[in-house]
Amino acid sequence: MIKNLFNLLLIAAAIIYIGCSDDEEGVNNPPVNDTSLAIYNNLVISERTIPFDSAFSAVDLNLGTILLDGSSIKDANLVDLIAFNDSSFFFRSGDLSDIPVPGYQTRFLKIALYSNLTQSQFDTIKVIPDSDTTLTENDFTLDSTEGFRTIQLTKPVYGFYLKGKYDTHVTPYRVFGLLYVDSTWNTPTGFRLKFDVKVNKAGNNSFKSQ
Repeated sequence: MIKNLFNLLLIAAAIIYIGCSDDEEGVNNPPVNDTSLAIYNNLVISERTIPFDSAFSAVDLNLGTILLDGSSIKDANLVDLIAFNDSSFFFRSGDLSDIPVPGYQTRFLKIALYSNLTQSQFDTIKVIPDSDTTLTENDFTLDSTEGFRTIQLTKPVYGFYLKGKYDTHVTPYRVFGLLYVDSTWNTPTGFRLKFDVKVNKAGNNSFKSQ
């Protein structure tokens, strides 16, 4: 009697163990977050004005930090399409700023990945479209984005690669990213642009944030 009861307990324990194991690997569990993905929302950058070293017109795209134009760790600047014309602006690679000091080289895709997306659509982008899904520095061939108007009616998305920081070993892996232009406006002290950034710090073509 006792032996039979003991055997039944063993069988019950085995069934419970198998059931728990299956559940742990089941579809009901939440997905594992990609820890190499960093998201920076609602960054606000100013136009590049004189004196350059006092304008917050630079950005560290790897850390999602707005910087003074004179920072040596910048990845890009927001500059006029025509110097001080105040009609159209664009992001330019940080290494092309020689006044007061250059920053790091950033390379951009040829054209906007998307010409006009909502915030929720940007949040759900999974990858940068590519013929073989694997990104290389050869996919990024430009030193700047396209231009933005002082009243920007669309919300484009640009792909970028932080070439300078990888080449100089600031980052251990190639960092690829997405830049989403949310809005633009004028203030008494100049042009402003609000944008979001997603970067994959492990060099993967993976950007799903939710």
